[in-house]
Amino acid sequence: MHDGIIYTGVPNKEELKNASGIPAADRIKPGGTAFIECLQTIACNPCEANCPTGAISIGAQISNRPVLDTNKCVGCGTCVSKCPGLAITVIACNRASSTTVLSLPYEYFPLPKAGDTVAAVDREGRFVCNARVLQVKPMSAHQSTSVVKIEFPEEFTFKVKSINTFHWRSKNG
Repeated sequence: MHDGIIYTGVPNKEELKNASGIPAADRIKPGGTAFIECLQTIACNPCEANCPTGAISIGAQISNRPVLDTNKCVGCGTCVSKCPGLAITVIACNRASSTTVLSLPYEYFPLPKAGDTVAAVDREGRFVCNARVLQVKPMSAHQSTSVVKIEFPEEFTFKVKSINTFHWRSKNG
């Protein structure tokens, strides 16, 4: 049986292990660190071109996969809204409250609102836990993708990847 991003749309463990933009758990900064799950070699570089600190590099060959320098990444999230492949999130761990804050790209309507409770899901769309929406940055003339910031229990840091829009709609009208 085939698995992986090309066959199922969901990366397998080997693909994630070889991704050059996913930092180790001990490299996550309290203010946030980008996670780049760009797994295919395609001609694309908006993340590199828009990173204000130069933390993301593609190199001379535009089809290279992005490399993240966690020493330079400040967790600003500019790359999240600029990635046309929706492959970048920013993760921040709040050790004091044992929670994780995830900024994720979001291209559905209606947008959730700060304070909403949403279903946090894994890469395959399976429910992981409930999450609270902290902030929503709607798309604009300078930002082609909305960014939703959610908070959930720290134990799910590496499982939660998105939110389920259908669950949110049915619960919140």
